[in-house]
Amino acid sequence: MAQQCGKEMSGDSRGTALPTMSTTPSFDWRQEWCELKEFLKKPRRGRGVSVPLSHGWRRILFLLAVDLCFVLLVATPINAILEHWAGLEDKLDFNVRNMFLAVLVAPMIEELIFRAGLRRVGYSLFVGPVLLSLYCAQSFTLIAIVAGVILLAAVVDKILMRRAPVGNGRRFARGRAFIRHYPYVFWFYTVCFGLAHLANFYSTNDRDYLLLFAISAQLGGGCLLGYLRLRQGLASSVILHCLHNSLFVTLLIMFN
Repeated sequence: MAQQCGKEMSGDSRGTALPTMSTTPSFDWRQEWCELKEFLKKPRRGRGVSVPLSHGWRRILFLLAVDLCFVLLVATPINAILEHWAGLEDKLDFNVRNMFLAVLVAPMIEELIFRAGLRRVGYSLFVGPVLLSLYCAQSFTLIAIVAGVILLAAVVDKILMRRAPVGNGRRFARGRAFIRHYPYVFWFYTVCFGLAHLANFYSTNDRDYLLLFAISAQLGGGCLLGYLRLRQGLASSVILHCLHNSLFVTLLIMFN
């Protein structure tokens, strides 16, 4: 598989410019797997290109299969060990209302917070942190402080950009810096996505420090969602997120 991946990636120079879309209408899961691995080694924003509907759905289903394998082979054994060592328990109440929120509402909200800004500098710098504070912070005072500081920074940034001469490189310096440091942007939002789900778990024997390992499914899913968002757009990542949550809720119900 490694040799095959190497041949596929070296055979087309565009393969290194991940996650730029492939223009071929056919879907090759082996090539997709290679591109996913290359992307996770060094995330790149790339350029989104339209693909046929059938191609897009095959990619979504392929990533769902990868997600299922990761949950079954990695996340589920980890959580089983944590149940023994840390008395891991989840706080989710599987009534109809909560299942509806988890499967349909939460994916749309979380994709707007954690994935919508992966292509836009301003969103990542100013909108995303405010939404993160609203989503994660439990103190209204903290939310107000974070939102105020970021809003002030956004206003100052807008004024400086407007006053900068047209030929001044300052207008493009931020965009170049965003692309240059893009892996940090991607992993920041991916890790925040995982950490935001720590609230779903608790330890019955005061070993809360082990709960960081309980969010392996969310971290793995966040990587796949970010990859898909950059390849096919936000709507595709919302669809995959809905399917992921449906799968995750089903497995939790089965194992509980």
